[in-house]
Amino acid sequence: MDASSLRISKFDGTNFHAWKFKMQMVLEERDLWEVVSGEIKAEQCETQLDQATYKRKSRKAMAVICLAMEDSQLPLVRSASGACDAWSRLEDHFEKKSLANKLFLRRRFFTTMMEEGDDVLEHINKLKTLAEQLEAVGAPVCEDDLVITLLGSLSDSYQFLITALESRSDTLSWELVTSRLLHEEMKRKEQGSKGDEASQGQAFITRDNQRKGRPVKKSWPCHNCGKIGHWMAECPSRIQENTERHRPQRAQDSGDRYRSQRANVAQEEDSGDYLFSIGETTSAKSRDIWLVDSGATQHMTCSKKFMRNYKGFDAVDVHLADDGTVQAIGSGDIVMSMKTPQGMKKGVLTNVWHIPKLSRNLFSVGRFTKDVGPVTFTKDGCYGEAKGTKWKIGAREVKGLFKLQMTPVAPEQANAAKSSGCQGGTKSYLWHLRLGHIGHDGLNCIVTKNIGIGIDISSVKKWDVCEGCALGKQARVRFQSNTTAHTSKLLEVIHSDVCGPMSMATFSGKRANLKLRRSSWNTLRWPKRKPESA
Repeated sequence: MDASSLRISKFDGTNFHAWKFKMQMVLEERDLWEVVSGEIKAEQCETQLDQATYKRKSRKAMAVICLAMEDSQLPLVRSASGACDAWSRLEDHFEKKSLANKLFLRRRFFTTMMEEGDDVLEHINKLKTLAEQLEAVGAPVCEDDLVITLLGSLSDSYQFLITALESRSDTLSWELVTSRLLHEEMKRKEQGSKGDEASQGQAFITRDNQRKGRPVKKSWPCHNCGKIGHWMAECPSRIQENTERHRPQRAQDSGDRYRSQRANVAQEEDSGDYLFSIGETTSAKSRDIWLVDSGATQHMTCSKKFMRNYKGFDAVDVHLADDGTVQAIGSGDIVMSMKTPQGMKKGVLTNVWHIPKLSRNLFSVGRFTKDVGPVTFTKDGCYGEAKGTKWKIGAREVKGLFKLQMTPVAPEQANAAKSSGCQGGTKSYLWHLRLGHIGHDGLNCIVTKNIGIGIDISSVKKWDVCEGCALGKQARVRFQSNTTAHTSKLLEVIHSDVCGPMSMATFSGKRANLKLRRSSWNTLRWPKRKPESA
């Protein structure tokens, strides 16, 4: 059986220590290791049967070793007399017990340092591997040196933990130190990090029972001071500036209702919902997303392209949970299309605040509850209720977010929907349908040049939106983008056409078939549709 069936990467001259251990496990599993390690030698076989068994195992082990090596490494074992000789040559070449090799490995072991933001488990495994390599070349490292080197190589953010470990009266073992480090990293993941979205300045909400699984702080600079090791929301200099600068502001004009109220987006407490900081970098795709926010006091949007009855007003500060501040500069109404038990319906969100620097559009649960009806949250989504009708308004996404299942409607589309049948009442639109959805310019050319017989219109009037044209120009289900796995054998991946779809379905509802035939076997698959055969 070759190396590909073992799922072991072929040895290319690097990381011999790991490859050696994997090959030892393979040879142990096939009962060949005793021949390779030299536990049983040819001269110890007394009978001819034992000698034949030994030679057969040696040849088999030699084949396994050679097939698990790249072509560039085969000259090292090509002239070996057997599996034991080949194994010894590899150990002598890659695990030299010379003074220079010991010095090289010791220098790497004692100079390995952990950078800020590196994974603790990867750093521990790296040091442990170097210690095992030193032991293989005859220069073992005692446990005390291993623990001291590990603690001395940690980043500065672990100094408090190192001090706590040094103050212990008992002996520090390798298992104790590594377990404490991994526990500390897990706590930082759960409590210390606000996620990748906070570092990129994205605004989103999450519930307190969805805190697990957040990423650790990476080695990214703070967007405020440029130092590494903390987010911009945790920057000491920024917190001090906000403390001195941001004070509660009272409305100077009691008659201005916009200036007298503040949008409390979220409260930063240990329970409830959270809204994290807004961003400097925002993609165009993220600005079209609406999130359900139980902490926002107003509906908020970052774009006014869907707003109607827009009214600008003096900038109003909107305070976020990270002490950041953005400004609302206007308000208006947005028509939303939603799916209800009675079909697709349209509703209006009134008094939606326009905040250009907001990176997400926020649907206020409090405002909806006040204007329409109650909102209930479940594991799979959130539901709105009004006049005895209950419908789903949001679906649960990753990290506890609820994405709004409503689509904003552009003002021109909303106005077109109010007209009688949109453009369907005009004769121009009727001839557009009769002539196979011909374009406006094409129909106008036929009418002006009088090259059509029976067309009873003198001029062509523009129509707004044709549902058939819009449907025909929409993108269909795309092909799967999964990359094909690398193969090393024949017939592991077959590219073939699929016969179908058939006009008549089988009893099981299949309309396509794929037949594969070989001299020794053949098979016939019946996918329901073509994408299933990919």
